[in-house]
Amino acid sequence: MWCTRWFLPLLLLPLPTAQPYFLVLFLFSLALHAKPCFYCIVLLGALFLSSCYWQSFPLETRLSIPWSSTVTTFYDALNATLPPDFDLREYTPPIIRVNDRCWCDFTSGIFESYDMQKWERESVEKLAADMVQQMKDRTEKLTRAEELPNAEEETLSSEETHSSANHTTQKSTLSALRSMFGKTETQAPSVTDTEPSTTTTLVPNSNLTSMPPPPPPRRPLEYDLNPYGFDLILDFHWS
Repeated sequence: MWCTRWFLPLLLLPLPTAQPYFLVLFLFSLALHAKPCFYCIVLLGALFLSSCYWQSFPLETRLSIPWSSTVTTFYDALNATLPPDFDLREYTPPIIRVNDRCWCDFTSGIFESYDMQKWERESVEKLAADMVQQMKDRTEKLTRAEELPNAEEETLSSEETHSSANHTTQKSTLSALRSMFGKTETQAPSVTDTEPSTTTTLVPNSNLTSMPPPPPPRRPLEYDLNPYGFDLILDFHWS
């Protein structure tokens, strides 16, 4: 591993912002000078490719290029990017996840230097968009949770209305059946309304004859339904 001693400082230093063509020529000339073996080339290639992944860091980290005199950290940049009505204290995470970039990045072109300010701005805008979406999702969940009890109350009231309507319909159906198959008190005049006048003229001193005759005694298995509005007698005898 002695041939890798010329490349290790490149991995320990911060990511460069020089033009990609300069970095490629620098690595090529360094390889001609050090003449690394095949195993060292594979190892160095894996190390340089692993530099494309970036870890998160706190929001209090200073920007490489301040946006203005008042925006010098990622927290200030996030506060300036979010909408005015956004509650930054409630939804702000403690860290920021920046966009990935490699040790030699070709997104800006081969002969152009890497734009650090654009990279930081895109990272802040991405975090701001994610925070706004999270706030909308939480608001929708709270709204649904508040609307759920109202919907349950409306369902219960509709069920009660439906049950009362069914009860009224049953009552009207029962009264119609009674009017069809039985005699009601208003339709069938009793004997007591017509008999007293005749009996008083014929036998003025007799009160027993003016009363209607008592109904005949019923056997144990006979049931009279006249008191319930039905002109019917049920007989459960075998013969």
